[in-house]
Formats: sequence, structure tokens, C-alpha cells
Amino acid sequence: MDTAKTENDAPELRERLTAEQVRIHFTQLPAIIIAPSLGGLFSAWVLWGAVENRFLVIGMSVILLVSALRVLLYRWYFSSPVPRQFDRKWKIFAIIGASVSGTIWGSAAIFLYPPLLPEYLLYLVILLALVPVAPVAALAVYMPTFYAYYLPCIIPFIIILAMQDGRPAQMTALLLVMMSGATINFAREYAKTLTETLQLRLQLSDKKEALEHGARVKTHFLAAASHDLRQPVHAMGLFLESLRQRLTDRENLALLNYLEGAFQGLRGMLNEMLDISRLDAEVVKIHAHSFVTRDLLEKLAQEYAPLATQKGLRFRCVIRDTLVFSDPSQLERILRNLLDNALKYTSQGGILLACRQRGEHVLLQVYDTGRGIPQQRLDEVFLEFTQIGNPERDASQGLGLGLAIVERLTGLLGHEISVRSTVGHGSVFSLRVKAGLASAATATLPTDETATALRPRAYLLLIIDDDAAIRAGMATLLEQWGCTVIAVDSAETAFARLRELAKLPEVMIVDYRLGGGKTALEAIDWLHDNLGSPVPAIIVTGDTAPARIREAHDSGFLLLHKPVEPERLKVCIHSLAESALAEREISRTRSRG
Repeated sequence: MDTAKTENDAPELRERLTAEQVRIHFTQLPAIIIAPSLGGLFSAWVLWGAVENRFLVIGMSVILLVSALRVLLYRWYFSSPVPRQFDRKWKIFAIIGASVSGTIWGSAAIFLYPPLLPEYLLYLVILLALVPVAPVAALAVYMPTFYAYYLPCIIPFIIILAMQDGRPAQMTALLLVMMSGATINFAREYAKTLTETLQLRLQLSDKKEALEHGARVKTHFLAAASHDLRQPVHAMGLFLESLRQRLTDRENLALLNYLEGAFQGLRGMLNEMLDISRLDAEVVKIHAHSFVTRDLLEKLAQEYAPLATQKGLRFRCVIRDTLVFSDPSQLERILRNLLDNALKYTSQGGILLACRQRGEHVLLQVYDTGRGIPQQRLDEVFLEFTQIGNPERDASQGLGLGLAIVERLTGLLGHEISVRSTVGHGSVFSLRVKAGLASAATATLPTDETATALRPRAYLLLIIDDDAAIRAGMATLLEQWGCTVIAVDSAETAFARLRELAKLPEVMIVDYRLGGGKTALEAIDWLHDNLGSPVPAIIVTGDTAPARIREAHDSGFLLLHKPVEPERLKVCIHSLAESALAEREISRTRSRG
């Protein structure tokens, strides 16, 4: 099967190879044109008066005319919108151009050799021997152009010398025959080597394209699968939060806790995929500045020490007032991923989080006494979906994206990440961070906005989502928070309901993908135009395709990714709704005045 495919692909590969050879020929055409033209002008100056000047004038005129035509051909080739690899006329033009140029120089022997004065014969012999050889490397790229130039250029001179009386001329002809054989052999070997190189390059290009196509297919599949998974998971999270607010007996709450634990694991895996997609989409913003590591290290120690104790592990953190230059939130994400990884793969012993000053840099290191990583597989640990210590693909160990996220964030921040490991003894991940400046340092960590609680106010909220389960889950949860909810599947239905109420919502919550191929951006713009007033909007998306994330991010609206954490949704609604109410109150006050 593979053999048949190779045989079928051979003609196409040969055609592409020829096209590439012709392309290289045209790329080198300026040098092929300029050198003979200058040589011709110099020779005309040297031989002026040695032969009839009309021969020199006619010869130079023809050389310059052909050179001008080949320049036009060169410009036509590189300005042509036609796919040149499928247009065979270019190789014909290349052969004709080389043939005409070679014929002109070959005719010089016919017109110049017999009437030339004896003292100029040596110059002419050297000239007519060198002219055919000079462009060999450039013309041998495509052998038909080499033969088309070389043979008509050298053969007339060999024949004329062979026909002369006297042994020196005949021996010179024989010498040129021998030199021509060597030149042709060199050109063929050079062309063979170059052809093999080009063939390998084309094959590598095909393989690279196939790999890139496979990567695009994988990305598209993962994005589609992620979106489809996020829809029910998002609805599940909304219903779980609503259920928690209704249950009171301890037995059912215990079952709910188990269910929420499983849900949190699933949401964590989906969020890892989202992190990779956000990094691919280049929407992760970096806000680097100098700060003291103490608060960050203390926070991590307080969170991970109890987790280590639950597994029977020791946890130690070396806390120092070290200055680093980084983005605090992204640096925290990196260290969390490294600590999570250490916890997953360490079953006995302990974990150490250390901070050390090393000249103009700071080393943040995570040591563990886990199973370790084989030396030959150290480079694999930062690959996506790679779990060296989880061959059975235990779902509780995640998707294998944590270290891939670490590597990408490290590159984005300009830090360096390295790993050392010994099988059976553990691993150490070292993060090399630039030291900060004391004059610009701050010890304040970013605040956690989810700690803010929503004030109990009866907001009017508009939900637009074409998924009935998500509409129901969102409406149930928001109504339990005391809000009035309009949940519909399209912007047109939303407009009709709002017109009946004769009120504007405080906030719109719109799914990015709506029915009929419409997006949240189109729905929001349409409602703003028809309502005659802008309404704050939250876009909720389950898309993880980088292009989609970038488009939604660039819209300027608040963007939340499914599955949305209820507390984060609460904070966002509160912030936007209060701003909208304040602006409307200001507008009413101004209108009364």
C-alpha cells in the first residue's frame, strides 16, 4: 500500500522538484546575466581595433538585448500570480534563454578567431574557454539549462580550433574536449547532489505539513470536544450550586460533597485545556514588576502543608525575603503546578519548596522524593498530555498538561525551567527568575476577587443561551440569589420580552455560540442597536480554539469560560450591575436638572 502511494506520488514529486530547480535558476538569473554582460563589454574594449569594430558592436548589441529580455523574463517570473509549480512554460523559457546566450558566445569564435591579430589570440582562447565554465554552478541547478548554454558555447570554438593548421591549435581543441568532459561530469555530480538535497527538503516539507495538518486536526478535535463537554459540565455546576442551597440534612450534603469533588476534578481537567488554549491564543497578559517572595511562599506553604500531611508526607518551605522580577499571579500558577505535580507522584517522604539567591537571579525549586523520571525521558515531561508516571491514565492524575503550561508560562515570562531526577529517589524542578529591584518592590499579592460577596439586590438579568439545560440551571441559581431572570435562546426573543417589560436589564449573560451560526458579539451589538442603550454584558464560552478565544477576548466584554465558578459569576454580576445602576442614576439626575 505504501509502495503504491509512493509510485503514485513520484510524478508529482518530480514535477515539484523541477519547479524548485527552475525557481532557483531564476533566483540566480541576475548573476548569470550581469557577469557575461560585463565580460562582453570589457572584451569589446580590449579587442577594439583588433578586429572589425562592426563585429564587436553587433555582438555587444545582441548580448545586451538578450540580457534585457532575460531581465524582463526574470521580473515576469517573480511577479506572476500563476502557481509556478504547475506552469511548465517557465522551464521552457529558462532553456531558451540559456541556449540563446550560449549560442551568442559560441558565435564569437566564428567571427573573431580567424581575423584576429596573433597577439590577441591568447586573450580570445582564455575568454572562450572561461565563458562556458563560469556559470556552471548556477546553471547546473537545472541541467537542461546547463546543456542548452554550455554545448553551443564551447562546441563551435572546439571545431574551429580542430580545423586550424598547426599542432598547437589542434592540441588546444583536444584540451578543451577533455576540459568539457570534466566540466560536464562536475555539473552532473553537482546537480545530482543538489537534486537529492532538494528532494529531501521537499519530502521533509511534506512531512512537516502532514504533522502540522495532524496538529490542526487534533486542535480542532480537542476544541470541539472541549466545547461539547463544557456545556453539560457548566449546567451541572449551576445545578450543584442550586442544590447545595436547598439541601439541609447531613446525609444528603455528604453525598453532594462527593459529587462536587468529582465535578471539581472534571472542571480542573477542562481548565487545564483552557489554559493551554489561552496561551496558544496569546491572550495571557503579563504584568511583571519587582516584589518580595515572602507573601507568595507563605501562602503556598499554608495551602500545601495540610495537603501533604493528608498523604502522610512532610512539607517544608524555605521562606526568604527575596526580590524577584515577575508577574506574581503567573509565577504563583507555575509554582502551584509544580507543587501539584510533586503531590501527585510522591507517595512517601516529603516535598520541599525552596528559594535561593544566585547572583542576579533567584532559584525557586520544588524537591520531591517521588518515583523519579528516567534520564532518557526528561525532555518529555513538558510535552502536552504526557504523564510518565501514569501509564494506566488514572483520571485523578489529570490530563498531563500541568508541566506543559509551566513551560509555556516560563517562556512567556522570560524565566528558565529545568529538571533533574533520579529514578527511585525523586526530582527537583528549578525555576530561574531574574532578581528584582528593591526600589520598585512590593510585598502585596494579587487579591482574590472571589472573596467579595454579592449584595442581595433584585437585579434584572438577561440570559441568552441556546442550550435549554444551561438556561434552566443559570435561571435557577440566579433566582436563588434574589435576581429576576429572563432566560431566552436568541437576541430577537430577548428584545421582545424586554419590550413587554419596558425595562432594561442590569446585565446580559450571553453564550458565545448561539443558534443559526450567530455569536454573542452579534447578539449584543444587535440588542444595543435596538434597545437604544448599551447594557453591560458577560460573554460565557466553552470554546478553547485559540482563534475563538482571541476573538472573544478582543471584544472588550467580560469573558468567562465554562464551567463558570458560581462565586466568580456572582462577583462579575455584582460589579457590572452596580456600575450600570450608578450610571443610570447619574443620567436621570442630569435629565431632571
